[in-house]
Amino acid sequence: MTDIAATYQSLLADIAARGQEFPQHLVAFSGGVDSSLVAKAVFDVFPQNSTCVMALSPSVAAAMRESAVALAAHIGIPLRFVETSEHLDPTYIANDGMSCYVCKSSIYDAMEAVYDDVSSNTEHVLLYNGTNADDFSDPTRVGLQAAREHMVQSPLARFTKADVRMLSRHAGLPNWDAAASPCLRSRLHIGVPATAAHLLRIEAAEEAVRLAFRLTSTVNFRVRHLPGDTAMLEIDAALLDAIDLGQCSDALTALGFRSVEKRAFRSGSVSAGHP
Repeated sequence: MTDIAATYQSLLADIAARGQEFPQHLVAFSGGVDSSLVAKAVFDVFPQNSTCVMALSPSVAAAMRESAVALAAHIGIPLRFVETSEHLDPTYIANDGMSCYVCKSSIYDAMEAVYDDVSSNTEHVLLYNGTNADDFSDPTRVGLQAAREHMVQSPLARFTKADVRMLSRHAGLPNWDAAASPCLRSRLHIGVPATAAHLLRIEAAEEAVRLAFRLTSTVNFRVRHLPGDTAMLEIDAALLDAIDLGQCSDALTALGFRSVEKRAFRSGSVSAGHP
């Protein structure tokens, strides 16, 4: 990307071309790098009629909500919360490969309902997500099908994650270098039920690990929930040797884990059933 300023302007032009006939613009917002850039760009183009919508359920950590509030305020875009209930769906709970589809469908349904009190015609509302070019090569992202079914726009589809970070830095977003932080369900090994109890356990475990090792937002780490109630702490390889599990094992076993192990961080390590 040789001219970041020009590339950012081309992103704004794309959004303007797609959305000029729509009176309302809703961004599926998590406070992550991708959705923050989309929110910033959509707000730059449509400052009078754009809104961020964040779905709340047991799969969303409280820290994510707090971060999203701060980022929306930084951008200046309004933020609305909607409650979703994917965690009650048997297909979602089964966590056998289709949970992401159920979750995204629930989120987009909730977003479309945001303006039902204004108009029953969903053609008046254009939805956006933060899907980037790298996401399309990940076969586990079955939520992409839900986005297609709901005609959700993906303005970042031509940009890699590295591109998104560069554009976010250019746009002045404070989280441009933050580590990715997908939903808590992504920490569950495939087949481990995505119950509210398991999701809350993961949230508490990651908070304990973050505090124990004073991890910043730029560090990649997860507490994976493996079969047999094993907690697998994944962290950037450069930090792995410095991690003494004794500093957090008591807190994690108190949450119901039977054992605590560690290994180098790998995105999506449990989503396809890898050990």
